[in-house]
Amino acid sequence: MQVISPLEDFPGVGTVENPAVFFDGSDALVSYEASARAGGGNVVLRFIDVIDIKITPMNVEGLNACRYRINPWAFNEIIGVEEIAKWSVFNARLWLISFNDLTIEVIFEAVTLVSHDNVYRSPHLALAGVVRNDGLAS
Repeated sequence: MQVISPLEDFPGVGTVENPAVFFDGSDALVSYEASARAGGGNVVLRFIDVIDIKITPMNVEGLNACRYRINPWAFNEIIGVEEIAKWSVFNARLWLISFNDLTIEVIFEAVTLVSHDNVYRSPHLALAGVVRNDGLAS
């Protein structure tokens, strides 16, 4: 088992706001506050062909209780574990993303950057804007 930084270079996670998440049974949209180092604003990622997603209330001080040694306010990819080995036919990946007061664990096939704007608004409003513009809501 190993915890690595993913190859994707998405804007870093901010340290104040918790994310907003929309899951339609196949894909998940995660909207989060971008770090000041990444230019601030909001980021929305799309996790494609999600096999499992869990949102756990766990603040950064509680990360020591996590079953994997992950970095705070970061994207952490977990490799070499049985959880994803059973999904190898799908080339599944396991990420744990740490935010201020919660952690998102997602097993998925692919991930893309949907948007990154430099104007801050709450992650919920940023997510709602993306859902409306993508035609995901009806």
